Amino acid sequence: MCRSLAAFVLALALAGCLEAHPSVHHGDADSVEITQGGDIANAWPLAKRHCAQFERVPQLIDSDGDTARFACIRP
Repeated sequence: MCRSLAAFVLALALAGCLEAHPSVHHGDADSVEITQGGDIANAWPLAKRHCAQFERVPQLIDSDGDTARFACIRP
C-alpha cells in the first residue's frame, strides 16, 4: 500500500514537470514569437517583458494554438 501511494505521488510530481510553459521562441525589437502551451493568456507577460526592453508594447498579430506572434509597437 505504501509503495503504491509513493508511486502515485511521484507520478503526480512528474506530471507537473511535463506541463508546457510559455517561452520566447524568437524575438527582436519589432516582434516576438512565443510558444505558449495552448493558452494565449500565458504568452502576454512574456511578450510585455520582451517588448519593454525596446520601450514598446506588444500587439497580438496571430496565434495558432501553440505559438503566439506579437508586434512590438511604440506606445
